[in-house]
Amino acid sequence: MKHVIEVFDRQTEELLLSVEVPNSRHQELAKLMNWQTPEDEFDGYDLSPEQVQTLETWTGKILRDANHIVQLVCIE
Repeated sequence: MKHVIEVFDRQTEELLLSVEVPNSRHQELAKLMNWQTPEDEFDGYDLSPEQVQTLETWTGKILRDANHIVQLVCIE
């Protein structure tokens, strides 16, 4: 299973960036997202500024911008 951060333009909803969360962070990701059941991992989520900041640290990518919508999705 792969989790991907998708960054969209707030006005056009165009996908601007897609970044994979490292598999080595899976347990930490479950804690960050407060998943309660295994099925929770398959849902899509809008991310809070705090979650985005943590994911930026893990991926080394800048994701935050006032004009961005940042979401987490499962692609497998």
